[in-house]
Amino acid sequence: MNEAPDTLGPTVDVAILADAVQAVTGKLFVLGGGWDTLWDPQFPARHPTLAIRLRLRLPVSWPSHHLTIQVELQDADGQPLLPRPLSQEIRFPGSPQHDPNATDFGLIRSFTFNNLAFEKEGNYSFVISVNDDPVSRLRFMVRSSPAAPAR
Repeated sequence: MNEAPDTLGPTVDVAILADAVQAVTGKLFVLGGGWDTLWDPQFPARHPTLAIRLRLRLPVSWPSHHLTIQVELQDADGQPLLPRPLSQEIRFPGSPQHDPNATDFGLIRSFTFNNLAFEKEGNYSFVISVNDDPVSRLRFMVRSSPAAPAR
């Protein structure tokens, strides 16, 4: 039985926000992951570091030997907040060996952002693209933390 190649292309299997992430030998080590809100006592706010844990799924029929993953920070209106997206170019071996029964394979990556500035409270998102095509949007909020009670 012949099966048609998967034409869907790369998809995001998992994407989470974390305080720190390392991608090492196919595993992701996550510290403080899974949040969706940054709290800050005043604005403009500067967040020291945050990371994105990312696992892409690629069909074994993927025709290219390379791809580019980009992550762009946007405000609620879809306006970019950084001069350019973070980008990683990945090159695959000429003829990778795959299990003949496999339909896809996973690609593990992490992206770290340092000293991000947020001018105001609001909704933000990281748009994840593969070869300039958006494949996922990771949404989060930046909120004002309540003032500490006077002593």
